[in-house]
Amino acid sequence: MKIAIIGTGLYSTALTYQLQKRKDNDIYLWTEQESLISKFNKSHKFEFLSKKAKFDSNVYLSNDYSTVLEDASIIFILVSSQFFKSTLSNIKPFYKKNTPIFVGTKGIDLETSTFFSDYTRKYLKCNSYTFFAGPTFASDLILEGPSYLTFAGSNQIGYKKLNRVLPETFEYQFTTDLHGLELCSVLKNIYAIGSGILNGLKVSDSVYYGYLTKITKELQTIIPKIWGEKDTLLTYGGIGDLLMTTNSKTSRNFTFGYKIGSKISQEEKAKYIKENTIEGYLNLQLILKFLNKWKIKNSMIEKIYQIVINEANPIILYDQTIEKNEIF
Repeated sequence: MKIAIIGTGLYSTALTYQLQKRKDNDIYLWTEQESLISKFNKSHKFEFLSKKAKFDSNVYLSNDYSTVLEDASIIFILVSSQFFKSTLSNIKPFYKKNTPIFVGTKGIDLETSTFFSDYTRKYLKCNSYTFFAGPTFASDLILEGPSYLTFAGSNQIGYKKLNRVLPETFEYQFTTDLHGLELCSVLKNIYAIGSGILNGLKVSDSVYYGYLTKITKELQTIIPKIWGEKDTLLTYGGIGDLLMTTNSKTSRNFTFGYKIGSKISQEEKAKYIKENTIEGYLNLQLILKFLNKWKIKNSMIEKIYQIVINEANPIILYDQTIEKNEIF
C-alpha cells in the first residue's frame, strides 16, 4: 500500500519509522527541503532523530507533490497549524476525493472560525477525513514500546485501511466525535500555557494538581457546547494528551507559559513568539470568543487570556486555582 505523508517534522518522520515495519507499505514523504532529500538518500536517516532510527528501502523522500500523492491509498497530513491551509492548497490539484485523509495537525482556522476538519472537507470535498491525537511524543515513536492514539471520523473506509497500515505496537481507538476530539487537542495547548505559568510562579504540587483537576472539569463543561460528547475526554486523545502536554517541560506552550510566570520582559516574550509556533497562543483569542458565545464565564482559559494577551499579573491564575467556589 502506498502511504503519502505530508511533512517531515519530528512527529511525521518518527511515525514513518513505525509505519515502515509493515513491509507491504511504501511510504512517500513530502518535504520542501532539497538538502534534506540529498542527505536522506545517502544515509537513510534524519539527523534530528535518534541516531538508531535507520529507515528502510520502502521509505522515499520527495519535494514533488505529484510523486508523493499519485496513487496513494492513504494520506497523512502532519504540518504546523500555521501552514495547514497552504498545504491543502498545494495538494488540491493532486487529491482524489475518495482517498482517506488522516490529520494530526491541531487547530481552528482563524479566518473562518471553523475546525480544520470542516474546512478541509469543504475545500477538498473529501469523503473520508479522520483526525487523530494521543499521548505519544515523537521520541516515544522511535522506541519499541506501545503508542496510544484516538482516531475521530465517520467514514469507515479510512479505518479499514488504517488496520492494514499501523504496526502491532500501536494501541488505538475510534470515536465519531470529531469536533470533541479536535477541541480537546486545541484546548490542551492553551492549558499547557497555564501549566507553564504556574510552574514559573513556583506553586506547590497541591496547587498545580488542583489546576489539572479544574481544567479537566472545564473540558467536561466545554465539550458539550459544540455538541461533542463528554466521554471523549476519557480517550487517549482527551485526558491522555491533556496530561502529557500540560506536564511536558519540552512543550513550546509550556515553555512560553513558564517564561511569563517567571516574569520575563515584554521584549523576551515577543522574541519567543516570533521564533516559535505556539499553538495555544495562536488560538487563545478565538477560543475566548467561543466561550463568551457559549456564556462560559470565570474559566481558566479566560485567566490565561488576561495574562498572555492583556498582560495581567500571572498571580491571577494562582488565585483562580485556589478559589473555593465551583467554576461556571
